Amino acid sequence: MPVKLENGKFMNISVIGLGKLGLCSAACFASRGHRVIGVDSDPQRVRRLQRHECPIDEPDLEEMLAGCWDLLEATDDVEEAVGHSDVTLIIVPTPSGADGRFDNGCVGAVLTAIGPALARKETFTVVDVVSTVMPGSCRERFAPLLETLSGRRCGRDFGLVYNPEFIAIGSVIRDFLNPDMVLIGASDARSAEIVRGLYESTCLSDPHIACMSLINAEIAKLSLNCYVTMKISFANELASVCEQTAGADIDVITEAIGSDSRVGAKYLKGGLGFGGPCFPRDNIAFQAFADEAGVAARLSPSVVAVNLGVVDRLFGVLRDQVAAGGRVAVLGLSYKPRTHLVEESQSVQLVRRLAAAGYRVVVHDPKALEAAREVLGEAVAYAADAEAALARADAVVLMTDWPQYRRLDWARAEAGVNEGAVLLDCWRMLREVQFGRINYIGVGLGGANSERMPLKHESAAGTDICWMES
Repeated sequence: MPVKLENGKFMNISVIGLGKLGLCSAACFASRGHRVIGVDSDPQRVRRLQRHECPIDEPDLEEMLAGCWDLLEATDDVEEAVGHSDVTLIIVPTPSGADGRFDNGCVGAVLTAIGPALARKETFTVVDVVSTVMPGSCRERFAPLLETLSGRRCGRDFGLVYNPEFIAIGSVIRDFLNPDMVLIGASDARSAEIVRGLYESTCLSDPHIACMSLINAEIAKLSLNCYVTMKISFANELASVCEQTAGADIDVITEAIGSDSRVGAKYLKGGLGFGGPCFPRDNIAFQAFADEAGVAARLSPSVVAVNLGVVDRLFGVLRDQVAAGGRVAVLGLSYKPRTHLVEESQSVQLVRRLAAAGYRVVVHDPKALEAAREVLGEAVAYAADAEAALARADAVVLMTDWPQYRRLDWARAEAGVNEGAVLLDCWRMLREVQFGRINYIGVGLGGANSERMPLKHESAAGTDICWMES
């Protein structure tokens, strides 16, 4: 049941940019009773939405849209949308430049279109930037641009808010409606309260709402993601130590560590490194911001170095188990389950490495085969199902922790692999399975006796290379 604001009215919202986050955000607001105008520059996407079709593959989105079409419309007219809105959210790409900084070009283009609409409005409007930007962007660039184009004053005639989301692809709807925290950086108190009311009337949970200045919110967004990736890299470095210690078990250890409230269990699981469209680039952007501030960032480069070393380490384990020319089945290509995205996927990076070294690689993924084909081309073979990928394999690598792989009939599937094949399980999904033909290796698990996973391996030139070096 939609929750009304204190004044008894729902808000009129416009969302500019209807990608994965933008369309999901628009749907969530509409599902809670707000009237939403979605804006996108892609005419095909707009037409599909006008026909009440869902153009994006994201869990629960299609079902949510089906229940709120009467409160959601789509257009390509920015000025019309802003003219009928109390709050305008900007959710467009901010790609990384060569120096690691985010490019504000798309945000600037939207603001340029918004300016004239603000000039004609008589009511107070909040311009809410959701896209991740470099610290200083709102105060130093966006506010002056809007003031120049509109002839209005920020904080008096219109408000500017920085309100980034903390969501994960594959669970955007759930994360949006049930956040731990809502971050609001605002040019003025009035704008902060308007956006606070919007989220209080939309969220199903009772999140902490952190209101602060624009610059503090910009820094908080980057630093939170950097802290999360630090936990991921710590868990992966700990896993590498466990592998060299007889009887050590990364899951037992991280469960204990994560139960301490000073640490927390989220993202503390040894396995693959981080990938996707946000975490890698946020670390690089934070380093660029620190450098601009005249500070030598030390933690973030180390986090990235550990992350880059994961693929080297996995490749070394496989090379020590299977000679070049062997057949390797890689299960899971997306950077995480429940998505088709392969951006910065360590699975794809390992596949490239194996193929370049002369291995015959066959790959499978429940959703990401076509996306992977676009980046891997014909260097590998593509299997229509997991069991087909395993046929005559000398090694099997479980990369992305898709539940489909856990549910696979492994008693039947292993009959197709070559005798003595090795299974490298990055997430220890199958640690309880009793294999007959397969030699099981769980990442982060030390040998029962003195046997250990190799830490060093010979390079082509014969030089010892430790996986931690990059």
